Amino acid sequence: MAGFRQGLVISPGTDRQLGAYGLFRPSPSQHGVLALPSGQLAVKGAAPDLLWAGFDELCGVDRPAADYLLLARRFPAWVVDGIPSPSSDYAAGAGGWQRFLAVLEVLHREDVLPFLIAPAPLPGLLAVPPDGFGEEITAVLSRIGERLSVLLWIESDEQLEDERSGGC
Repeated sequence: MAGFRQGLVISPGTDRQLGAYGLFRPSPSQHGVLALPSGQLAVKGAAPDLLWAGFDELCGVDRPAADYLLLARRFPAWVVDGIPSPSSDYAAGAGGWQRFLAVLEVLHREDVLPFLIAPAPLPGLLAVPPDGFGEEITAVLSRIGERLSVLLWIESDEQLEDERSGGC
């Protein structure tokens, strides 16, 4: 399976966008719970080669990087959906973004293929964060932007035609 650098950031994550890359939203019957050293993790899918989890479930609670490492060694590809924009009203907060950075660092180090799905475009992660963010969160968002900058960004269904026709 491909590694981290072959990953995608997909927005808004339409069924067509996902299907173009062989991804299909798990049905409710595929949802489950994984036991981790720090506690349980609710997931949307856990096939032998693919973990599908929501941003809130993965990053919304305090969880050590060791949990992410355990999962990275078990699943060679991850889908993380529901990634909020840092400038949205929801904004994950410093802890959520720090945990998301920890996820990205583990996936990068373990060469896990990421599919990151955001309902709204995330170009703000690659830009200078807006005023009002503290120094610590600005540094975290900057580091997240660095990690995401090596991934392919799919931000519309129309872009699929361009990406697919640009081959050899």
